[in-house]
Amino acid sequence: MRDYLLKSQIYWAWILLPMMNILAWFMADPLYENMTHIAYAKQHFCFVLLWAVSCALYLWCYTRILMKQLHINKKSVLFILTLSCLLMVISICIPYHENTSNMAHLHVNLAILATATYIILFLFLLCRTIYQKPLLWQRIITPYLCIITLLLLLLLLMGHVSTLLETLFVICMGIYHWWIQCIIHAQ
Repeated sequence: MRDYLLKSQIYWAWILLPMMNILAWFMADPLYENMTHIAYAKQHFCFVLLWAVSCALYLWCYTRILMKQLHINKKSVLFILTLSCLLMVISICIPYHENTSNMAHLHVNLAILATATYIILFLFLLCRTIYQKPLLWQRIITPYLCIITLLLLLLLLMGHVSTLLETLFVICMGIYHWWIQCIIHAQ
């Protein structure tokens, strides 16, 4: 079962997610426009919904697997993970139009809440490894902090969320999840 999960994760993390995310770069200006722009201004809602569902499902599945490997069975943690991933998809479904400020604020706030919750929750899970697997902690925390720092720097440099930022988050986290699984399976 462990080998099957790792092999399926290779395809998902190294082929499917990058292909879908890189395809988005050709649908919009990756430095200026974001996935919402692709969905509503460029009329590719089905693609963006498929993108959101596949990304959220990947993050949920492989974070859940990591939780099981770390023996984290708290229902509250699973609830927060599930809510975070669901909000990622729901936020895409709320149309963003600048002239309808209430819906635009709801869309933006849900997307920020979902992503920030996931980032903090994942950091919490990594911090739990200090007690259970200190050697694993030493290997995995620095790359995660580098990914988050890089993405925050890009956000600050661009001044807004762009397709590049949204897709890099998913691609980096997909590869990072795979890398963690490789380390765990090697132990």
